[in-house]
Amino acid sequence: MFVLSDFQQLMQSAPDELELPEAPAAFMGGITEEGCAALTALVNASNVVLHRELIARIHTQTPEFFERLVIDVLLAMGYGSDRAGMARCLGRSGDGGIDGIIPLDELGFDTISIQAKRLKPGMPVPIADVRDFAGSLEARRAGKGVFVTTTHFSSGAAEFCAQLVRRVVLIDGNRLAELMMRCGLGVRVQHRFEIRALDLAYFTPAVAREPGESAGENPALGGFNRGPASL
Repeated sequence: MFVLSDFQQLMQSAPDELELPEAPAAFMGGITEEGCAALTALVNASNVVLHRELIARIHTQTPEFFERLVIDVLLAMGYGSDRAGMARCLGRSGDGGIDGIIPLDELGFDTISIQAKRLKPGMPVPIADVRDFAGSLEARRAGKGVFVTTTHFSSGAAEFCAQLVRRVVLIDGNRLAELMMRCGLGVRVQHRFEIRALDLAYFTPAVAREPGESAGENPALGGFNRGPASL
């Protein structure tokens, strides 16, 4: 029979300290240091494979695709503003080692000269081509130039450009793939994970905090609201 003593026992408060599983010693943002290192290594390994696949895929495309790719990369990096105008610039035949001129302002006071060279895998860009490109910049009194290729540059090309008065940037296939991954060109997010951590600011004694307002949003607390970490 259910008696008063049973009811009183059910209504007793739970103990202040619950017995919870003991957490590992070292934590970073809600995950152990070992777990964070393992996840980072996994993401890095996946990026290496994607990097190789991007380079291989670029080599299978047409020269016209490569020109469009150069335009998309420059636009994604903040250079130029009109894709159609940039396409007209890069679409014409090379003139003294220059494939196109990209205006950086509406009146064309500042420009970037472009050379885009698509080569077979493993074939380097001769340093003579880099010298010709630099000479064309000198003849045009152009101050900036970008030489983009699908492969790599011959030995000494980077050192040669470092000695020039005019700024010449060399972008080989590896760096091109890195820029594409950074700008989200030709790649997509396959999976996204969120690792949530305890928001200690929420449990800080509130100072005139409105209901529903996060502790991190109250300037009087001087804290911040840490969002979920994303991989």
